[in-house]
Amino acid sequence: MKVKAFLLPVACCLLPVACCLLPVACCLFPIPYSLFPIPYLQWKTAKNNNKQ
Repeated sequence: MKVKAFLLPVACCLLPVACCLLPVACCLFPIPYSLFPIPYLQWKTAKNNNKQ
């Protein structure tokens, strides 16, 4: 039971940290597309061609 009592505050501390990191991850997610624009553009044009 002591382990659960210890993990609960730890989880409560980590939860807001995860909520803060989530938007940061969403902001950083497009960076690979800017670093590798050619494969992304090829994928995008292929996707657009499939719609037609």
